[in-house]
Amino acid sequence: MAQPAVGEYLNRHFVSAFQKVATFRINGGAKQGGNVAAYFCTPSGLVLHAVAGPVDARTFLREARWANDTYELAKLSSPAPEQLQAFFREAHLDRLLREHNVFRPRELPRPAALTTKVMGEWLVSNAHLKLNRQGQVHLLLAVAPAPPVGEAYQVVFERVLNEKISSSPVVLVGK
Repeated sequence: MAQPAVGEYLNRHFVSAFQKVATFRINGGAKQGGNVAAYFCTPSGLVLHAVAGPVDARTFLREARWANDTYELAKLSSPAPEQLQAFFREAHLDRLLREHNVFRPRELPRPAALTTKVMGEWLVSNAHLKLNRQGQVHLLLAVAPAPPVGEAYQVVFERVLNEKISSSPVVLVGK
């Protein structure tokens, strides 16, 4: 991380990993295209929070602290998976209200799994809310709190960031 305080906080509270899920080009030594999403997960890989797209260090640190502090509060209440999901559902709904002026939707779907089809359709049907990327993340994680990272990453990448998942390697152009 370019900001030492961010790196220090992440090293103290998280285990970092990365996975390339899309193709980008390197043209004349410069990277072109691509995107990024960060996921804050439990040790078992349940997504508690995410940051979609590049953000500045201050924003990233704020979101990391929120994820960690909220997780610590949730563990005090009850560490069972169902209670953790309920706690984070309320936490994301609270952020929607406080930061995006979105009141609790009347009916939130309860999908069995967080899939790009189900959540993509739901995000489109709620486009009138005009949420930015972070608002869309809060909405997704209020609908399907603490999903496995294997279900969440594709929805965030394809439906929030509007990128395509690809297993293709980096494309070198103009070498």
